Amino acid sequence: MVRGVSVSGDMKYLLGTAFFTWCLALPAQAQLLDNLPDIEIPDVITEQLDKAEEVLKKAREKEYASLPPKAEKAARLNDLFIRLKKEEDVSDANLIAEEIWAQWLTSGSPSVDLVLRRGTSAEKSGDRELARRMYDQVTTLLPDYAEGYARSARLAYEQEDYNRALSDVTQALNMEPRHFYALWTLGNLLERLNRTDEALEVYKKAHEIYPALPIIKDRVAALDTQIAGDVL
Repeated sequence: MVRGVSVSGDMKYLLGTAFFTWCLALPAQAQLLDNLPDIEIPDVITEQLDKAEEVLKKAREKEYASLPPKAEKAARLNDLFIRLKKEEDVSDANLIAEEIWAQWLTSGSPSVDLVLRRGTSAEKSGDRELARRMYDQVTTLLPDYAEGYARSARLAYEQEDYNRALSDVTQALNMEPRHFYALWTLGNLLERLNRTDEALEVYKKAHEIYPALPIIKDRVAALDTQIAGDVL
């Protein structure tokens, strides 16, 4: 029975033979495709594709605007993570990641956003004591804000306060499992604690979310090699 049509034994044999022959011809077909000259897409087609993409983008923006603030943020993040997972180009993926950061850095509270920025600025300038006070204030004011815990965890890791780092990064990932920066921190922490197998699994998860990020790809490759060497 093929698509509701009864097929005799002889017909099944012929169909099977034809399919087998087609499979054998695939390498030759692939070679022919490889030898085809590059075809330049006419400008008019490119322009139409760009216009279609712009129309879709505007339609999506209208859809976002119709949602409540939290739902809008969630929808934007979901779409960005889908794009991030598919993007192979490092520069283009980085632009998508920056859009994700822009969403993460918007807590919904202007005062919390300000405190977080002050903490980030203090950390960059080397004032870890001020950064710690700012991040603690963020997590106190907004205990369901993943970015506050992610920043606090990284600072604790840098200060070698590993218990605090593990606690805070766990909080961050419970709220946002796709937080590749928190996963990076957790991977670093597990490596520091000589839990290499677990660190590799965490890096692989981060790589699945953000495949084009070079530092994650490098750590996956390095730990894969290290573990394989240890087994031998």
